[in-house]
Amino acid sequence: MKLFLFALLVLLPFAANAYIDPGSGSAIMSAIIGFFVALGIAIKTYWYKLKSLFTGKKPDTHNGSEEE
Repeated sequence: MKLFLFALLVLLPFAANAYIDPGSGSAIMSAIIGFFVALGIAIKTYWYKLKSLFTGKKPDTHNGSEEE
């Protein structure tokens, strides 16, 4: 019964007496874009570890220095 009332309140449209100005809209868009950029950087950072997890190969630990 409580679930039905909750669903009823959530699904019925009520008039929202609110205004979102362009500054708020751009702040929301910036937060969404920032989330996806951060997600992309995190995936790029851990790409080789994730790749080795799925392929079963050991990740290459060579860091580009010319030590012999």
